[in-house]
Amino acid sequence: MVAIFILVVGIVSLLQAFPLGTYIESSSQMNSVANQLAQEKMEEINSQSYDSTFVGTAEENYGSIASFTAYKRSTTISYFDPGNPEVASGSDLGIKKMEVTVFWHSSLGPAEKQVQITSLMVKR
Repeated sequence: MVAIFILVVGIVSLLQAFPLGTYIESSSQMNSVANQLAQEKMEEINSQSYDSTFVGTAEENYGSIASFTAYKRSTTISYFDPGNPEVASGSDLGIKKMEVTVFWHSSLGPAEKQVQITSLMVKR
């Protein structure tokens, strides 16, 4: 009886690990897709010339990214001053800062998760 009890407790413990493993796998997959979407947008911006990238913020809401309706994306392009990197420059010094942020909702819980990548573009 004791051996069967110990065996049952062990099996039940193992079975409880499967949902957690599934959640972690799903969360990692969504994080990877978000990174891919951020990188895709960054590459799209980098393929443009300096003068054709406009300063401002562009939002793509949930459902607007083809085949990835569970994600939304925000792209901000601002002038960058290397002498004062904490504050967006008010004038064009020949450097633009590009920030792409991708948001999604976790499969567990209401918290919105995000990834952000940042890059600089210089005038040539």
